[in-house]
Amino acid sequence: MATFKVTVIGDQQHEPILLANGNPIERGELEGGRHFVTWEDPHPKPCYLFALVAGNLHSVEDHFTTMNGRDVTLQIWVEKENLDKTEHAMASLKRAMAWDEQAYGREYDLDLFMIVAVNDFNMGAMENKGLNIFNSAAVLTHPKTATDATFQNVEGIVAHEYFHNWSGNRVTCRDWFQLSLKEGFTVFRDQCFSADTNSAPVKRIQDVSFFRTAQFAEDAGPTAHPIRPDHYIEITNFYTLTIYEKGAEVVRMLRNLVGRRAFVAVPIATLNASTVKR
Repeated sequence: MATFKVTVIGDQQHEPILLANGNPIERGELEGGRHFVTWEDPHPKPCYLFALVAGNLHSVEDHFTTMNGRDVTLQIWVEKENLDKTEHAMASLKRAMAWDEQAYGREYDLDLFMIVAVNDFNMGAMENKGLNIFNSAAVLTHPKTATDATFQNVEGIVAHEYFHNWSGNRVTCRDWFQLSLKEGFTVFRDQCFSADTNSAPVKRIQDVSFFRTAQFAEDAGPTAHPIRPDHYIEITNFYTLTIYEKGAEVVRMLRNLVGRRAFVAVPIATLNASTVKR
């Protein structure tokens, strides 16, 4: 866990936009047609959450007022042809921020939250602290081309990556054996958000149907593994339906056993204690 202060330097013509984690604290021009932006993230994080984006991007901007009255600037950075596909993602982000405050008392902790959505990102989405990076297909929608299912899927993905700001980023894994503690828990959180935002019975039916069809098959095959293994060969092979979906069901089971009030109270106390300790 470390804090990061990063200066990004690029060509003004080819990389007019220079982004990194945290808040921008300084910017300026350099010789030879170059420019720089200095970013500071005051919150300790593991290095896998570091992000850097440089390119020719365009943004849409909005604002969110937190439960303690802080103004947070929200930006979605995209390639120019996708500027008209960001409205639903921005609305989903604001709903997710409000829900996390209401459900868990978690307020966003920087002055700026950014999403970068580009066509060539080779993963679905990544929760880099304050600078979430998406493939365009996972975040961009247009009313003339997207289905209701697409709108709901994007809403859930945007919420999932935002929820990682606390369950995964501020309170992170001790080691990769604990991967499901952040992914399973955050899947559970995005499932609850989608249930509260839309139809809870329909959402639960959808989740159980997918779980039984896809994760049960994984459990019944040669790649079956526990949600917290005792060894692995390559961690990238460990991002599985068992870690995400079965992990979420284990969290749901714990919530049902201890009750909703106790479940929310204990994680918040743990989060505060972990944050202070670290």
